Amino acid sequence: MPSRPQIVNVDCNFTYELERRRIEAAGADLVLRRARTEDEIILACRDAAVVLFENADTPLNARVIAALPKCQAIVRYGVGVDSIDLVEATRQGVVVANSADYCTEEVSDHSTALILAAARRIAVLDRRIRSGGWVGYDPQQPLRRVACLTLGLLGWGRIAQAVARKMSGFNMRIIVADPYVQSLPPGSPIELVSRDQLLRESDLLSLHLPLNVETRHLMNEQTLGLMKPTAYLVNTSRGGIIDEAALVRALQQDRLGGAALDVFEVEPLPAPSPLRTLEQVTLTPHYAASSQDSMRHLHGTVTDSVEALLGGHWPPFPVNGKVVPREALRPWKDFRPGR
Repeated sequence: MPSRPQIVNVDCNFTYELERRRIEAAGADLVLRRARTEDEIILACRDAAVVLFENADTPLNARVIAALPKCQAIVRYGVGVDSIDLVEATRQGVVVANSADYCTEEVSDHSTALILAAARRIAVLDRRIRSGGWVGYDPQQPLRRVACLTLGLLGWGRIAQAVARKMSGFNMRIIVADPYVQSLPPGSPIELVSRDQLLRESDLLSLHLPLNVETRHLMNEQTLGLMKPTAYLVNTSRGGIIDEAALVRALQQDRLGGAALDVFEVEPLPAPSPLRTLEQVTLTPHYAASSQDSMRHLHGTVTDSVEALLGGHWPPFPVNGKVVPREALRPWKDFRPGR
């Protein structure tokens, strides 16, 4: 049995000088593993006080969590925690934390770029020139002034709010739908509307939602059918929010103007996917969160979380905040990270 608390990263992909230095200074050991299956994770983490994971599909389900009696917390290098059974973690007294703010600027930048690329059809025009064409203004596919368009944001978290802040400079109408938001600040230029109104009125619809049982395939045959046939769908959240087969049909049948996607139901995007061949679709490889700055922030936030837990404090971004921890924790605000 290890004499010091074990902090186990089950699917390491990076280098971890910062984590190792601060975790060891806090009296624990950082253990790096490449466990992929449930059994491999259980074996790697049987002595873990804290489990770290990076890949969005790492299976931390009820069976795995129940087999880790020493685990006090699970911390994600990232935001999405859809591969964790949050109900079982909460039942077992395991705190789940993420790195909620590490890439707000990057993802909102990327969303804004895709929104503008869709509005001005940048990718389509680029591909036409590369294939030898040179088409001027096409009255069959008219463009509209950005300020004359309506931007819809489905979800109103950190990233959606950053997108609204950045896009507000284009003087366009911005509307928002979020079932957990009852009102916006008085005087806000943003309009809070129902989901169906958002779908019907948006010229550019950007998704900013977590993936869970409520949102999986939220954009399906029915909801896509409510959108304007000229509208563009932008997704930098999670691929599973969109039923890709329904999206492909809507695009092929000209029931939707186009899409700009950074995330997909299966990643990497399979080579036979029709999305690769549709001219009105812009694709990026789950790249929205990426920058040197966000990676530095990410490693720092995860290390803050581990240090806090080792010191008997809540991490900065608990996901299951109603959990009763296996060991009592003091408030995060009382903790001073050792950066």
